[in-house]
Amino acid sequence: MDLFPNFVAGWGGGILGLLVGHPMDTIKTKQQMSLTRPLTTREAIRIIIKEDGLKGLYKGMLFPLLCSGTLNSAFFGIYAICLSSLQSSRGHSPTYVLPTNSGYYYDNFIAGCAGGVAQALISCPSELIKIRMQIGKGIFKNNINSNKMIQIKKPSTYYTAKDVYKKYGIHGFFIGGAPTFYRDIIANGFYIVTYQYFRYNLHGQLDLNPRTFEILVAGGIAGICSWLPVIPFDTLKSRIQADDFKNRKYKGMMDCGIHLYRKEGLHGFFKGSAMITLRSIPVNAAIFYGYHSILWVLVPNAHY
Repeated sequence: MDLFPNFVAGWGGGILGLLVGHPMDTIKTKQQMSLTRPLTTREAIRIIIKEDGLKGLYKGMLFPLLCSGTLNSAFFGIYAICLSSLQSSRGHSPTYVLPTNSGYYYDNFIAGCAGGVAQALISCPSELIKIRMQIGKGIFKNNINSNKMIQIKKPSTYYTAKDVYKKYGIHGFFIGGAPTFYRDIIANGFYIVTYQYFRYNLHGQLDLNPRTFEILVAGGIAGICSWLPVIPFDTLKSRIQADDFKNRKYKGMMDCGIHLYRKEGLHGFFKGSAMITLRSIPVNAAIFYGYHSILWVLVPNAHY
């Protein structure tokens, strides 16, 4: 099977998912960054709108928009390659990868984890820039000289990325890399297995011809199930990436976790979990709908 369509379909699904979910991601980040007390969703929205208006919900979206298609393209492409290879090694057709095949769900989990590795390589720098834009640490364009920064209406994604590279090199884009990799590898393994199971068994019995309804519901369920075990990693990642890089508060993932637990207890690791869970439903429903819609156009008879 030509696996190139999976990269294209993943790209389209990623763009659609980002457009649906970015405002909720901004709210989640605002909640995770609260250092005094937990913010309710309503409070977080009110603060964002008060500071930047409704457009504040889309702050920091440009860089993820440029990367999200690539990110999901990498995930679905690597996932498809690995799943096809694993299923072929069991003697199954790489074109008709179905839950009736031996080792289907096990191979999906392994392939999902592999896709998570590829995704993390892109999501770490993308989310670092996004978070610094969302929390007001973006760099503004210098319109006068090198010594004075003019604060225009919104910070520049380009200048924020340029500042990170200038000060820290390529390594700077992978600050927070450890929790990002843990999050994406674990989450994507559960993500794809949960999705495929509910896609084919949503009505309590195996259905080898799921339709749009099954895809949307299975995508929403997969989003919830994949996020629940990794929310603490996402919280640590957000804290580390939002840190002051010149005078770092956290030495690494473990140090950040210890600080967070001592100050806020276990609850601190799950800040923003309600918004994460709520966001995961429409976002992942949209991603899988976009993915399958494009894939069915490119490869009409494939079961994948």
